[in-house]
Amino acid sequence: MAQPKEIDHMSDTTPDAARVLVHMHQLLWQAGTEADRRAHQSRDLDTVALASNLTYARDQVFHLVPEPYRDALLDRPGAAGADPVELARRAEELSRTAPVHHFPPGIVSVVDLLIETVGEFS
Repeated sequence: MAQPKEIDHMSDTTPDAARVLVHMHQLLWQAGTEADRRAHQSRDLDTVALASNLTYARDQVFHLVPEPYRDALLDRPGAAGADPVELARRAEELSRTAPVHHFPPGIVSVVDLLIETVGEFS
């Protein structure tokens, strides 16, 4: 009996969508790093929650980036002084530059988290 073919959803990601994911990851790395720095300084629970949300979103995006594009994740912008919520907003806006069906499954949950995070912490 023939085995069912395994589907690799990541290979269906278009190059444009993969580049968007890389840029989203860079923005979320910057946002999470700055939010984490602020959380360590202030110990404010809202700031800690923001840092946690941004780290989780960044980790989810990491797992959506197709393997051939992961080397680009090593390019990380500086984070000092950046507004974490504004960076998260930019990452969410960036996700709308390519059709959702060009991304791997899971992008919708990341975008939902970013929308909720921006709304809650704005």
